[in-house]
Amino acid sequence: MTIGTTEFTLPFLARVWERVELELMAREVELKVVHVRTRDFRQRLDSNQVDLLCGGLAAPVGDGPLAPEYDFLEWRREGLALLTNLSVRELPARRVGVERLRNLPLVIPSRGVIADFVERWYGPDFRTHLQVVAEIDDVYYGLALLRSEMTRGCMLCARSIGEAAVEGRLPGGEGFRLVEFADDFHPMLQLVSGVFARKGERDTYDVSHPLNVLWEAFREEAASGRPIPL
Repeated sequence: MTIGTTEFTLPFLARVWERVELELMAREVELKVVHVRTRDFRQRLDSNQVDLLCGGLAAPVGDGPLAPEYDFLEWRREGLALLTNLSVRELPARRVGVERLRNLPLVIPSRGVIADFVERWYGPDFRTHLQVVAEIDDVYYGLALLRSEMTRGCMLCARSIGEAAVEGRLPGGEGFRLVEFADDFHPMLQLVSGVFARKGERDTYDVSHPLNVLWEAFREEAASGRPIPL
């Protein structure tokens, strides 16, 4: 079995694997884990390069179909935040709305789920409406930019990632802080994380198939209420 994960969903997979490791190893099931960036996960799944994929998508706040083209099991919802090295004097606001965001120096991923948020708020030409001072391919590079102060600005990120950086659980630095998003963005979106499988594929196997065994372990872990690791 090949499982694709981002760097931030890997700890959750590790916890799920603990539930089934002995059973699947006894059956000589080999687990292969591959790093998949969020922007590439649909292509990886659709082309059968992975059997399951742990990732996220931008979805409207509230109930509704999230990924109808896939089997999808949700395990976390969260908003975005701004991780910034700007001082309180430079950015005194605790919350930033849709208009204020236009005037801030922003560090934004070039593609992927965070870029999806921005494109849905400001359109596909969002770079002409925002002050993008750096585009990054990796959140760790964004953290390094802010830490080095080669860039003074605000990085858009999942709130849990920003909290981890501020608390020192990710490479950060003194002076990092989080600024919340206001509720005037349209549509209001959340980052929904979960596990994806090809539509209907699991139904072609019985419940003892390794794919279904692992899927059920994901379901049990998501329902356990345990804090989700980062």
